[in-house]
Amino acid sequence: MEVFCNTDASWKGGIQSAGLAWIFTDHEAKELHRGSSAQDLVSSPCMAEALAIREALLQAAALNYRHICIKSDSQVLVNTISACRTSTDLFGVLADIDDLAFSTSSSFQSFRFFFISRSLNGLADGLAKNCLATHLISNPSHVT
Repeated sequence: MEVFCNTDASWKGGIQSAGLAWIFTDHEAKELHRGSSAQDLVSSPCMAEALAIREALLQAAALNYRHICIKSDSQVLVNTISACRTSTDLFGVLADIDDLAFSTSSSFQSFRFFFISRSLNGLADGLAKNCLATHLISNPSHVT
């Protein structure tokens, strides 16, 4: 069974913090699992999106999902990953994604990336924004 995963990130540039989110669903759009994580020292919105995808892949592997379709509203990132291009700014995270998804040691039997419009990614967007807001409230020293 192919599992779909919407990913998103919310980034606050002045303090370089991000909320990362992923939501797994089945082919009928029934939610299977969701998660979020906050991270500091995130250099850009694109880096935050890449970190969200990496976390989603780690979670998918831990949940023993074997057929995965990642959906992201970051067209630049989806194109970069799909074309196996590199980016100096994202090199380490892209290498992790490549290893998790495409290497011969990958736990996935099939793997796809799709770009989706922001209007179709509202749940993951809301989860990422909520995660970042909660992180900033819990760590007021981060807020400028």
